[in-house]
Amino acid sequence: MVSFRDPGPDNDNENTESEKLAPVTYLPGAGRGDGGHATGQDAFDEAVADPDDVESLLVRKLARRSLSESEVLEFALQEGMTAAQANSILDHLRELGYVDDRALAEQLKHSLSERKGQSKAIVARAMSGRSIDRDIINEVLEDIEQEDELGVATELARKRASQMSGLDKQTLERRLTGFLARRGYPGHIVREAIAPVLTGRSSKPASTVRFR
Repeated sequence: MVSFRDPGPDNDNENTESEKLAPVTYLPGAGRGDGGHATGQDAFDEAVADPDDVESLLVRKLARRSLSESEVLEFALQEGMTAAQANSILDHLRELGYVDDRALAEQLKHSLSERKGQSKAIVARAMSGRSIDRDIINEVLEDIEQEDELGVATELARKRASQMSGLDKQTLERRLTGFLARRGYPGHIVREAIAPVLTGRSSKPASTVRFR
């Protein structure tokens, strides 16, 4: 869930040149009695836009790209809503099924882990970057075991190695290690994943002599 801090009178310098956006504070797992709604309404006494217009803008944005609860609230405040109005818009979009952090987390898992082969750590980082609650992240990713990651990493290494058949063993090992490390796999999984790929590969550089 998401909450907002009173920006206070001294934070004007933190605003960007093009927008006056109240600071957002994400408090994963924090116990609050406000139902996860924004607080600090005194900081947003008057709205400068029509709530229906802002909600319509959000619906159009959501038709193009899923947004997290935090992103919806941030956009509404940026458009001039009070904290109460922003939360009201979020509640309505939840009721309509347009905003669902768990569904967004599942979407990111499918896209990054299952399709692109990114590691569990990288996927979790991407979810955190969208301000999805840590409990949701843990629940969505709990079924990814170390054995699963090893299997994915090994398959990635094999596919990558098939595109580098002309490389010697040392160069191939270096390239595969970097390839998997960039996808967030820890060292022990990288070593296990590339070991079967390197088996039988010559340690000597491939010959560059051509015969007619």
